[in-house]
Amino acid sequence: METMPDEEFNLLAALNALDTLDESERRALAEQLNASPELQSELATFEAAIAAIAYTTPPIPVAPDLKDRLFQRIAELPPNPVESADLEPIVADSIENNLPPFIVRSRDVKWKPFRVPGISIGNLYIDKQKREITCLMRLEAGVIFPPHRHAGPEEIVVLEGDLTVEGERCDRGDYVRSVPGSAHSPFTERGCLLLIKSSTDNEWLARSEVRST
Repeated sequence: METMPDEEFNLLAALNALDTLDESERRALAEQLNASPELQSELATFEAAIAAIAYTTPPIPVAPDLKDRLFQRIAELPPNPVESADLEPIVADSIENNLPPFIVRSRDVKWKPFRVPGISIGNLYIDKQKREITCLMRLEAGVIFPPHRHAGPEEIVVLEGDLTVEGERCDRGDYVRSVPGSAHSPFTERGCLLLIKSSTDNEWLARSEVRST
């Protein structure tokens, strides 16, 4: 049986009072109200009736142990399936990428002369994407490292000997971190062995261009 215009309005008005209309139904109700403004009072009657329903329901006493039973049920619930689904790709990726560590034995380090006499370098790892190098560097006594400006952060650990950076003497076990854009020309008095992580894009400078940072 086809819904009559007044029946259609009554249905839409009731659903509107319950706030369950979709977009097309809201447009249909608005069209009927525009065509017949007197329907506004009927719509208000529906809304008042719906609002009064909650106050006509007799109160139901709450069991004294309801709160405790509710929390007990919550504690017994299985993990949220959405949270589990979110974790699965991470776990899968970690298993898939669980490769053995990259190890360079000290006996296998290939030492090469650096651009300055008295300095030799042993590359450990070069990250081509980040343009970073991790290496060992050995400086003989009295060597001054060429002035350079850092394209990225540089980290140095003094493994043996001494290294003076911007007037600060560092000895075995000391750690030095230089920020991008800083420039210096470290030197060693007694010689040293360093572990260095630095950018492959560092800029070589004339000595007059070095400024303390």
